[in-house]
Parts: sequence; C-alpha cells; structure tokens
Amino acid sequence: MLTATEASWLAGFIDADGCIRLSKGMKNVKKGQHSLIPQVTVHNTCVVTLNHAAQLLERIVDSITTSRRRRTSLKHADMANIHVLGMKRCEPVLRELLPYLVTKRLEAEILLRFIERRKTRGIRNKPYEPVDYLSNEALKYIKKTRHLRDYVPTVEEIFDQDIVRTTAKAVEVAEMSTRLSQDQLNERASKLVWYRWDRSQAIGKIAK
Repeated sequence: MLTATEASWLAGFIDADGCIRLSKGMKNVKKGQHSLIPQVTVHNTCVVTLNHAAQLLERIVDSITTSRRRRTSLKHADMANIHVLGMKRCEPVLRELLPYLVTKRLEAEILLRFIERRKTRGIRNKPYEPVDYLSNEALKYIKKTRHLRDYVPTVEEIFDQDIVRTTAKAVEVAEMSTRLSQDQLNERASKLVWYRWDRSQAIGKIAK
C-alpha cells in the first residue's frame, strides 16, 4: 500500500511524535468492565507534515479522525492530532509500519498481539480477560519508563513480568523524582534500568 520510503517516513514520524496504545472506552456496567480500544495517534503543530501523514494513512485504512487542541500560551502553536481507532483500522497500519518502527516497535507488537487474540473465534465479542488488561498495563508501563530503555525487552519478557509490581515501582520512581535534583535524576535513571529487565545486559550498557 505504501512504498518503503513512505512507510519508513511514516514510521519515523510515529516513533517521534506518535502514540500506540489501548484507550479505555465506556464502562460496561453488566460485566463491570471498561472496553479497550486500540489507538494509533500522531501529534504535531505543523499542518503540512500532518496533512502528508494523513494522506499516507488514508491509503492504508478507510478513515481517520482528526482533532485540534488550542494552546493557552501565545508562545506555542495549536496542537493537531490524527487518530486511527479500533482493531480493524489499527491492525493494517501497524502491520504496514512494523518493519520500520524503532522506538515504538514493542508497543506495536503488543497491540498486534492484543488484536490477534481478540479476533480469535471463541474470544471475539466475549468479556475481556486478565490477559487483555495485561496488554494495557504493559503499554502504560513502557510509556512511563521510556527514558530508562537502554535495554529493550522482548514481547515475551513483557508478558512474563508481574505488571502490578511493575506499575507500583513506576509510581514509586515518579514520586521520588519530585524530591531529587536534575543531576540526581540523571544518575538514578542511568542505574534504574536493571531493576526491570535483564540485569547483566543493563549493567553492560551502563558500563559502556
């Protein structure tokens, strides 16, 4: 659908100014659940750049949505957004761009795994299960700790982790960061990566 040049440009744009996530929909009172909606979003203040991204996305999916957020400060331009929503639209976009994604490749793999599972016969249209919410927690955790990603884990490593403990650790780090100077933050960030992933690889990265 896109040339390699076009796909790599769009993937780079999403790596830099995009977001790949699951957003919570309205709560289903009967099942006591929130729906989980796959979403790929790009944000930018440049209309020309966003128009080009929108044209490329519309060659992959049937429709996209756009929104604009006005800035309160006159020093900043308004922020415009492009949204690709839902499994049917996100899946072809992620499959097209996956070979070219770098920073957000892991998020794309996790979201594709979620989509594949929800499309499976016997699971489609059924209530969400813990593994579905695990995908959501994994995506949130990656976003919270992106500055620590000297070592990037595999999808398998993500799903083998205790996400509850992970989230609690991320909150602890965030709270502590408000009491540290910038130098202390930098030093702590450089050493924290070991607590989550492969310690030997993380230490090797820090040592270099």
